[in-house]
Amino acid sequence: MPLPDDAEPLSILTLDPFHGGSHRQFTECLAEQSQHRWHLITGKPVHWKWRMRSAPLAFAEQTLELIQQFGIPDVLFCTDMLDLPVYLGLLGNLHIQQIPKVLYFHENQWTYPVSPNRKVDNHFGYTNLLSAITADEVWFNSQFHLDDFIQGSRNFLKQMPDTRELHQLDSIEAKARIIPPGFSTPANVPVPAKVQTRSDAGSLCDSEITVGWVSRWEYDKCPEAFVTLLSMLTAADINFKLILLGARPRHPVPQLKEIHDRYEQHIVHDGFANDVDDYWRLLAQMDVVVSTANHEFFGIAICEAIWAGAVPIVPNRLSYKDHIPDSCRYQTLDDATNLIAHYGSSAARETQSRLCKKHIEGMKTDNIVKQIDSHLRQLANQTSASLKVSRHT
Repeated sequence: MPLPDDAEPLSILTLDPFHGGSHRQFTECLAEQSQHRWHLITGKPVHWKWRMRSAPLAFAEQTLELIQQFGIPDVLFCTDMLDLPVYLGLLGNLHIQQIPKVLYFHENQWTYPVSPNRKVDNHFGYTNLLSAITADEVWFNSQFHLDDFIQGSRNFLKQMPDTRELHQLDSIEAKARIIPPGFSTPANVPVPAKVQTRSDAGSLCDSEITVGWVSRWEYDKCPEAFVTLLSMLTAADINFKLILLGARPRHPVPQLKEIHDRYEQHIVHDGFANDVDDYWRLLAQMDVVVSTANHEFFGIAICEAIWAGAVPIVPNRLSYKDHIPDSCRYQTLDDATNLIAHYGSSAARETQSRLCKKHIEGMKTDNIVKQIDSHLRQLANQTSASLKVSRHT
């Protein structure tokens, strides 16, 4: 394998078995904005368990076809939904074995919350672990996620009857990197006009505060806690409007129905945005963006809302502790209510918004892509140099 020319773009073989949502957004941003050439092999974003089971066989065949067309890639880049050792075994290609293999973790199956009335299937978590052992580098979208994966692996290994010592978690941590998936922004974020009044103390405040929701309406985001929070805002005489975004499951969401039944007159928008411009217009109307999640490994939509000017009101846990100031994190819903009341002040909200943007500025997509491009170049050069030395010794 010749040493890659720094002037020439690398060839990156990208394997994304569950090509939807944040997975797709991340992969396609890389392919579009990178200085390197990304060749994508992807799977449908449905039936995630079947994607993990079947992707190695389907992708091995497609990889051989792609190699015939474009040659051997310089780097293999895959997501956590790929069973990497099975894929490599089925592929049986020595050249692919020798190139650097990067595994990117959007989520892990040790601690991803299971839906109600279902049991955890540790086979999928163990697949993640074996893939992490096999990869040359393992990238996580947040420090919280890396720590979470290592702890989940450690908890599982305690249950094993033997061979625990073969699963060297320290080696995984040593080859791990924290690479956020990034978030893309428009050239100009809309700035909506705000109606302001003066409080009894004479300070400027909004006549009402617009509360936003951008999370999926599913069990792991705890929409029932959001409904409780709205009741608490009402009890505290906080005048609010609602912008309700976020992906919806196929089945009806009881919490959404309850919000409509109780707060119909508060709702400014409910549902998907019409297009990207409309999405950012809606984000820009939010004064605060609320999360009640018990699962979040990064949170692209929350970052987008922050960049549009919303102050995040998020739990003091999960990946939020990595990039959200503690002045925006709550322990209890009472704390969340008090934070929303506090940020009813335009001055407080503007100051906090600037602080929050500084925390996430380095995570914008263009910065992340440059970081990834540079590191992949370094990784490919190191691997090529190492192979060259080994062949002459």
